Amino acid sequence: MRNYPTTFILTSLAFLILLSSLPTSAELNPGSILNQTNWQEAKGLLPDSVLRRFQEGKYQAKIITLPDTLGWGSKFKAASETNAGKFSVSAEDFLIDNSTHTYPAFLYGYPFPQIDPKDPDAAAKVMYNFSYTLMQPNDLDRSANLHWLTPSTLERYVEFQGQMLFYGSRFSGPIDNPDGTLRKLIISGVSPHDVVGVVTLEWTYLDPKQWNSLWTYVPGLRRARQRPPANGSDGLFGSDLAHDDPYLFSGKIQYFTWKFVGVQEALVPYTLPNPKPLQHTSQGYTFGTLPNFLDLGWETKGWNGDSWWPTNYSLVKRPVWVIEAKAKDPQYAYSRQVLWIDKELYLGYYKEAYDKGGRLWRTQVGSVSVGRSADGDFSLAQPDFTVSVDEQRNHATVELPLKQPDKVLFNAGLPERLFTQLEMMKRAK
Repeated sequence: MRNYPTTFILTSLAFLILLSSLPTSAELNPGSILNQTNWQEAKGLLPDSVLRRFQEGKYQAKIITLPDTLGWGSKFKAASETNAGKFSVSAEDFLIDNSTHTYPAFLYGYPFPQIDPKDPDAAAKVMYNFSYTLMQPNDLDRSANLHWLTPSTLERYVEFQGQMLFYGSRFSGPIDNPDGTLRKLIISGVSPHDVVGVVTLEWTYLDPKQWNSLWTYVPGLRRARQRPPANGSDGLFGSDLAHDDPYLFSGKIQYFTWKFVGVQEALVPYTLPNPKPLQHTSQGYTFGTLPNFLDLGWETKGWNGDSWWPTNYSLVKRPVWVIEAKAKDPQYAYSRQVLWIDKELYLGYYKEAYDKGGRLWRTQVGSVSVGRSADGDFSLAQPDFTVSVDEQRNHATVELPLKQPDKVLFNAGLPERLFTQLEMMKRAK
């Protein structure tokens, strides 16, 4: 007993020394910069492939808070509420209208306004909410661009025009739909010269058993060619961004099997302002001038990080669903994909795509803002920035739809004749 005080003192000193040797942690507060000095504080809040680049000093971003003004337009919100209990998911992951016991011919709003994480169909329901969130406008007509990049250099730039017409979900309500499509898409190369005349046309059908129709016209072949839907995993114009990658996932949900991974807090990318105000013109809705747009690494003097990363990027904490997808078609290039999707807004932020050997192939990061009209009635999901990084080649492709905001138009009244093979042939000349 006489040795107790000495033992106690030695034990206490050892404990204090141990505490002093442990790394201290500082919470990532709004206004702080996540970078190489404090990347550990974001563990678990970002995909490992993204966090690694912060650790290496290749990425940095400012932590911000958003004003409590996020949310979809009043019409989309009201429609979502009335959809409660109207829809279900079949054993094949088909979306089913409970009143007709078949696929819905038209649906606006979230089909599943409330999702229980314990529901065995939770993953597929998340993806259907995600899909219908992207189909709020009647149509869209926008100039977009792709940038090929090494870690230090801009290699190539391509501009194209993308137009989409929605049938199965749209702000103004249903229209005649003789082809039974959910949506139709046409993409045309604009510049440089070697992509002029390259045209892709896709029809996505309402019938879950009907595979998408996909056509391409390549000037060198001088003919339109129908391609199998497995090519949805091919690079868009040969880039690191696949045809099914825009918005993180733009494929047909029924082509995949879905697994619920979990719900968690995450640090997700945002560009300001958000929401972005939509201006109504005689031609449709547009964004006009947008302040505080992104400065990319390759165009910023003195930037030492990866050229494809924005030097003035922001991250905000949001709850997300984590969902895994595996393609049913064995020819699909991705063996599996892991997506991080906003739990409340159903916007996509991160995707990790794996090759056939199970190795990480591509990591995708996307910023998608809420666009909303002044009266608060009309809203849409606007992609601001997408980067797809080929982790095996250390190469990336960046898409910047709002680099030219005056060339982005919604509810423009696009005619159906634009989405035909005849139109493909006209644009290919």
